[in-house]
Amino acid sequence: MMGTDERMDEIMREIVDGNKPAASSNALKRPVLTLPVLEMTPERMEQMEKEGLIRRLCPGRHELTDTPAGETLGESLYEGEEGYGPHKIIIVTVNREGFPGFGTHPDQEEFWLVGPEDAIPMYILVARMSRTAFEAKVQGGTLTQEDFYLLCAKYNDPQVSFFIMNKGIPHGEGIFGGEGRLPSFYVTESRDLPLDLCETGLEIRPA
Repeated sequence: MMGTDERMDEIMREIVDGNKPAASSNALKRPVLTLPVLEMTPERMEQMEKEGLIRRLCPGRHELTDTPAGETLGESLYEGEEGYGPHKIIIVTVNREGFPGFGTHPDQEEFWLVGPEDAIPMYILVARMSRTAFEAKVQGGTLTQEDFYLLCAKYNDPQVSFFIMNKGIPHGEGIFGGEGRLPSFYVTESRDLPLDLCETGLEIRPA
């Protein structure tokens, strides 16, 4: 039987290397949904936070202004659920076209978009709803452009490059062609946090 560490290594190889089976002829016939590519701006990240998709980590966001003189205070932004192991930090390098790793986690994870600004553009696809609502739309064939944010990753900007992805929100990363340096970034999450893939029934591409 495959151990936990071996399974996690296998999952990471799939996520990082795009080690997926070749697409079937049926998959190639999926309807294409093109999405406008959106810049990561403070205003857009703020809107995503209001929709319950993320939590921003940026300057001026979480000061404890009532800290008494002579003291240092700390406050949890969130606490991971029991059962997914201790925390870890991983480096993710994306070299796959499309979003084969589109899915959800049962707990939060943090995105640290610290990376090379001269890399091939990386896109972050985020559904604007919970997994349950998303799956209902897939079943009904009613997904539209309005159901997604397709962000072009912006690196090393303290206003937008660091955020918490809330649990249960479908999301994934991908590239679309280009030659050069591959995009990389950091993620912190619980060691045993699973990725539960979501079927879209679509081929999603930038407009």
